[in-house]
Amino acid sequence: MSEETNHIPETDGQLRAKKRKRRVRFAILYPAILIALSFLCFFLYRIADFVHVCRIEPGTTVVDSHSIKPYDPVFDGLFRSGKYPKLLPYLMYRHYVIPDGVTEIGESVFLESGCLFLRSVEIPGSVKKIGRSAFSECCNLTTIELPEGLETIDPMAFRKCVNLKRVELPNSLKTIGGGAFAGCTALEKIRIPDGVTEIGIGAFLGCSSLADIELPPGVNVAPDAFEGTPYQQAAEKERNTQP
Repeated sequence: MSEETNHIPETDGQLRAKKRKRRVRFAILYPAILIALSFLCFFLYRIADFVHVCRIEPGTTVVDSHSIKPYDPVFDGLFRSGKYPKLLPYLMYRHYVIPDGVTEIGESVFLESGCLFLRSVEIPGSVKKIGRSAFSECCNLTTIELPEGLETIDPMAFRKCVNLKRVELPNSLKTIGGGAFAGCTALEKIRIPDGVTEIGIGAFLGCSSLADIELPPGVNVAPDAFEGTPYQQAAEKERNTQP
């Protein structure tokens, strides 16, 4: 016998029951799933909005990618227990507080820690040096206040922080390394302190919004330190128009 002759048409009662199930599914189940997802997103957002203090050993002076892990009394046991190793990169964290006593933020610290959502960092006055690529590619970092006492920003320290709009450089600063702020396309203004003696190659390369620069006399500026900025373009245009 063919499949068509074996098929038994559904009764009106069965069809009505199916329709009721579909209505219940749309009226209760799907909204419940949506509400649950909303609460989950809110929970994750609240976790992400905490201020995290770096948990490092007492006496540590140089923060590296292994000591930058944050500490929170509520979630520390959960995240660091070993049961959830995939949570260890802490990708959602937005705010960090570097403890006082640290003298150097080491090479590629936040880059290697995968801090994709990092928005702000509190750096104590004890920090003298920010290492190579320390905050490189922290694409959600919007502002950074560097403390008095900081002397050196190593090459590529803030490279490709594309949402970095404001940087306060301290008067104690002496050296800005090559490519330190290269590719910071949202940066609009920078004041170079009087104490700076050297601005490295491509320090502000490709900062396409950087039009306002306060540059003290006597500073050793690499030829292409401001290449690709409106400031550089305006300076070249002015030179070309002079008789």
